[in-house]
Amino acid sequence: MLNRNPFPITGELVICKVINVDRVYVRVRLEDYGGLTHEANASGMIHIKELSNRWVKNINSIISVGQKVVLSVLRVNEERGYLDLSLRRVNKVQRIKTMGAWRYSIKLEGLLKFFAEQKNLTLLDLYKKALWAIIDEYGDLRSAFEEIKEDGIDVLKKIPNLDLSEDLMNALYQLIMENITISKVNITIDFEIQVPTGNGIDIIKEAISASIKLRKAKGISTKFTYNGAPVYRCELEAKDYPSAENHLTKLKNKMESIIGTRGTVEMIRV
Repeated sequence: MLNRNPFPITGELVICKVINVDRVYVRVRLEDYGGLTHEANASGMIHIKELSNRWVKNINSIISVGQKVVLSVLRVNEERGYLDLSLRRVNKVQRIKTMGAWRYSIKLEGLLKFFAEQKNLTLLDLYKKALWAIIDEYGDLRSAFEEIKEDGIDVLKKIPNLDLSEDLMNALYQLIMENITISKVNITIDFEIQVPTGNGIDIIKEAISASIKLRKAKGISTKFTYNGAPVYRCELEAKDYPSAENHLTKLKNKMESIIGTRGTVEMIRV
């Protein structure tokens, strides 16, 4: 996605394209950042020691020209246009999440470019009129567009510093409604619940019933099924993993508060 800033900040995860592999370093291009005024894009270097946590005999066994990689920004010298980057400091989860978000943003930007052209605007015009203001408010376009689709055009109208006519705002809202799919994550958890008392089954039913009735954040739904004593399966859907994990914690806490010292509750990921 187009960035207002010519360079990323230290600690940021960035998508880079490998353009040269040398004996002790790799040169990459940051295609989402403009870099110095005479550059088409910002560029950076990965020293061989930042490629892997293990000794590297052959750089080409780890990275190759043309490859897209997720890197962590170690240092930025904006005056010289110099960036130090690291591959080894990016873990698998970060790599998958960052690459997935980047691929989504590329598709979204293509859609927005087409939209801008239909309205006799450049993509940069659309960024200046609306997209950067939306990013300032929400952090990214995907989160903003999903909330707008879920809650209506008033969400869009309340974003500060938009420079859109009523017709253009309505057209952007229509684009969001027709093309944006609200993301969901699904988690399956087994609750192993044991209450070794004469009325244990009744206590377990009470605990599960209370957890089902818990107030849920927007976008969360739960379904419980009996998997055979002492396992009760919960299928949970949420907008994102943090929301899902937060609600799972609430479920477990509610069960434990009802069961108390009479039994135990264990949460097992499936």
